[in-house]
Amino acid sequence: MKEYNDSFIQLQDNRKLSYLSYGDTNQNTVIFFHGFGSSARSIHPDTKLLDQYNVRFFAINRPGYGDSDVKVKYSMEDFADSINEFLLAKGIERASIIGWSAGGLYSQVFTDKYSEKVTSLNLISSAIPLNSNETTKILPANWKSIVNMNKYIPLMTKFYFKSLSKKVTNNLDSTIQKSIQQMVEEDQKVAVDPLMKSVIIKGAVESYRNKGIGVYYDALALCQKFDDRRNPLHNVKVNIWQGDKDTIWTSETSNYLREKYSNSTYSFIENEGHLLYLSHWDEILKNALTV
Repeated sequence: MKEYNDSFIQLQDNRKLSYLSYGDTNQNTVIFFHGFGSSARSIHPDTKLLDQYNVRFFAINRPGYGDSDVKVKYSMEDFADSINEFLLAKGIERASIIGWSAGGLYSQVFTDKYSEKVTSLNLISSAIPLNSNETTKILPANWKSIVNMNKYIPLMTKFYFKSLSKKVTNNLDSTIQKSIQQMVEEDQKVAVDPLMKSVIIKGAVESYRNKGIGVYYDALALCQKFDDRRNPLHNVKVNIWQGDKDTIWTSETSNYLREKYSNSTYSFIENEGHLLYLSHWDEILKNALTV
């Protein structure tokens, strides 16, 4: 199996933005936004599908993840600008965007700001605004905790991610195994597959590479006050994917997205959890490229 290429670009502020890529000569560009506490390396390992659908693929690390330099107190809009800078550097005029989990919220912010550069927005087990009057009541409990910790005891949040980084660094196998045991049964079935477990582990290791500081500033960005203006997306197809067993981002939160993007397609997958982007990667790619 062919592998992804590992590289980076230098941004205008001299920070390094790292990414994985595949298929330089392929014509259909896809940009992947990774999840929280994960990284670009968490992507599906089968590159044959990318060739099958003629995909030129990029998975980009947010600040402090992988080899991307840390940026202190950035916003989701700041990262959208970095993605735009990346597209300009690569000569990419338009791309299909796939956002998984927290990456789904970042991808929405990018599409809202640069909709002319997006052919399709594909939200997989996607996050919704964490700090918005419209979403407070439907946020899952773990995300409510992160919002409250960042609001009232941010130093505790920083310490928590630093300590988690130490666990990943010093006791990787046991930390990953404990994480898998806490997953719903449907996600456990995906995570124990050797190929899928490998990318999950790589994603976790890269996300906590900088003593957890990248995850900490990612959490701060996600928890900033959010103006969800519900702007209509002209000429952008929106696909929403939701697993019925997902407890990270639930069917209630995906229904919020359905209301926001009223002309979207909605795929509600039974007996699937938060990792459905790995188990349904083929269909997700196919839908992303159908405009």
